[in-house]
Amino acid sequence: MYKRAVLSVLAASVLSVVPAMAADGGTLSDAERTFLIEQMEMSKKAFLASIAGISEAQWTFKPAPNVWSVQECAEHIVLSETFLYDTAQQILKSPAVARPEKSNAEFDHQLAIGVQDRSHKATAPAPIDPVGKAATLTPADARKQFTGKRDQNEEYVKTTSDDLRTHVAPGPAGPMDAYQFLVLMATHTARHTEQIKEVQANANYPAK
Repeated sequence: MYKRAVLSVLAASVLSVVPAMAADGGTLSDAERTFLIEQMEMSKKAFLASIAGISEAQWTFKPAPNVWSVQECAEHIVLSETFLYDTAQQILKSPAVARPEKSNAEFDHQLAIGVQDRSHKATAPAPIDPVGKAATLTPADARKQFTGKRDQNEEYVKTTSDDLRTHVAPGPAGPMDAYQFLVLMATHTARHTEQIKEVQANANYPAK
């Protein structure tokens, strides 16, 4: 199911959902909250580590004209953090439905693994595509902007009583609830941190 582009959902309407039904078990359990926070913390730590101490030459190095630099990967991550969180919030404005069968831990874990599978490529939608934008983001900017937004998003996850499990929209793995879009947000960071590491593993990557 993950052979489709991971972010293809973002071009679709997030409000195209099934008709409203009675909500059932939409708030997060302790286990659901813990899993998402763990994903957010792990991906945050890995991303920040990947750009720590990076030089200008390393930051802007492109292995090939059509391959993103570390700077472009970082800008995509920063833009996506807000974009995907806002997508989840928009989904919450859609009518509540009965909790979907796929709103369970097994599917959540499969989604997290599938998003991080770099063997399946994706095309970023225009709002979060760094290509062609003014390349002004510095490593310090990326760290500050990402950390600020991720910390806000994590605080939301820690404290929310929103019915994240009973608001649904089309996603890269079929219908997904708002919680699963937040799982997508967290693991999307991990996906593109791996892309940064691929750039850094290139034989021509500057030593400093």
